[in-house]
Amino acid sequence: MRPTAILLIYGEGGHRAQMKRLYELLKPGLEHRGLLVVGICENDDALDGFPSHSQNAVRDKHSHLKSLMTAPLSFVHSVNLVVRLVFRYRIVGMVSTGPGIAVVPAMLLKLMRTRIIFLESWSRFETSSLTGRIMYRLADRFYIQNRNLKKHYPDAIYGGLL
Repeated sequence: MRPTAILLIYGEGGHRAQMKRLYELLKPGLEHRGLLVVGICENDDALDGFPSHSQNAVRDKHSHLKSLMTAPLSFVHSVNLVVRLVFRYRIVGMVSTGPGIAVVPAMLLKLMRTRIIFLESWSRFETSSLTGRIMYRLADRFYIQNRNLKKHYPDAIYGGLL
């Protein structure tokens, strides 16, 4: 029988810092329920404490041309990774703190009726992110960390800063 797990997806920098804080808050409850944690991190920037798998960034922040070339490869890699994880674990939930690498896993897991939780980055005050606009439609629970974002995400839950 496959172990039951929660999938945490996070990027580097601020996304990683947010996930680290969130994981520390969630850890006691997850352990109490006997849930494993499995991560997908951006560019080998894994957190300690649970197994993580690396995923390259979906886009290049400095070059649209590179993004056009890397996005299809990232998509294929992401599908492959999620399929492998689904066969290895019974994933009952996914939590992400904001990077674009969360979109493909969220779409696939949503098809399997997995609960999706998304936290828009704490660095967003006035504008919504591309990932946030997509995940707002996919997530079962969508949290914002700044009240100003309510104008972009009217049904979002204000959770305060991590």
